[in-house]
Amino acid sequence: MRVVGTVLRNSRQICTGLVQHSLRVQGTSYAAVSQSTRFAMLNRAYTTDPPKSPKEQLPKNEAVKNETSNTEAVKDEKPKSEAAKSDNVKTESAQGEKPKEEKPKDSERFPSRTFGGKSETKERLFPETGPLSLPGIGIFLTTAIGLFVYFNYEKERVGRERKERMNRVETVGTADIGGRFELVDQDHQTFTEKNMLGKFHVVYFGFCHCPDICPEEMDKIGDALDILDANAYTKDAVQPVFISCDPQRDTPVEVKSYLKQFHSKFIGLTGSVEQVRTTCKAYRVYFSKPPKVVGDQDYLVDHAIYTYLMDPDGVFVEVYGKDKNAEYMAEDIAKRIKKFKDTGRAL
Repeated sequence: MRVVGTVLRNSRQICTGLVQHSLRVQGTSYAAVSQSTRFAMLNRAYTTDPPKSPKEQLPKNEAVKNETSNTEAVKDEKPKSEAAKSDNVKTESAQGEKPKEEKPKDSERFPSRTFGGKSETKERLFPETGPLSLPGIGIFLTTAIGLFVYFNYEKERVGRERKERMNRVETVGTADIGGRFELVDQDHQTFTEKNMLGKFHVVYFGFCHCPDICPEEMDKIGDALDILDANAYTKDAVQPVFISCDPQRDTPVEVKSYLKQFHSKFIGLTGSVEQVRTTCKAYRVYFSKPPKVVGDQDYLVDHAIYTYLMDPDGVFVEVYGKDKNAEYMAEDIAKRIKKFKDTGRAL
């Protein structure tokens, strides 16, 4: 019997501890529970049924009281939390923070259209504004086409100017070459600067006894004349003239005989020593005869090797040195003939 009593006492203590623990978990003290409630909980603790939740362990009237108190506590806390939120919103607005803007709805961004009573929202392929909008793309294409046309025009203009510049013959300043002179031709006729008006003239200074240089230059002039006469536009526009700078030996008869070796259009001029010296001075031509010549001794005359081009007004236009060939001379003279005729004057 003593052992049974001890077991019962220990069981009672254990059940009492369980009841107290359940009440503490529920938030209720052991002393606040009525005596009848304690006995009911202890009786349930002695049974072999599985333990129930704290709410199920309490009687119905106690559970209802607890639920009512919890609901009232939640109601009391809710206004406090709402008040705290409103205070936070006021604080943020006072600090200058802007409220978030609501994004427009798709129906506002893309207007809807109605087809057969059905409303259909159509998405736009291009935005209404910005560089990718239809007006922006139109402006870009218009600008691109305009720049393309402009640069093509400028390219063609620069090309035309370059071509004209290459074809244009310009003389910087006018050399003081030419002037009044009086000589006789191979037919003993007087020839002055006035006889050179109305046509282009190529004038070469040399002497009939020249062994090599003069014949070469005379042949070059003849070849240039053949090229010019082959074109109807420049035919008979140029008159070649040979002026001797060796008047002691080059008489009109000698000059006439000498010119038979070259182009048939050549006019040969000679004269007295003074006349030839004056003419050479007017054309800035240097010539020199050996100082000591005895009798019929042969000699060479040192002179400038240039061919002068004079225009129909008797004005100096260009000079061609020994380094210029017949093709170059013919091409250059043809350009000047064209330029002269473009003024409306005839030859």
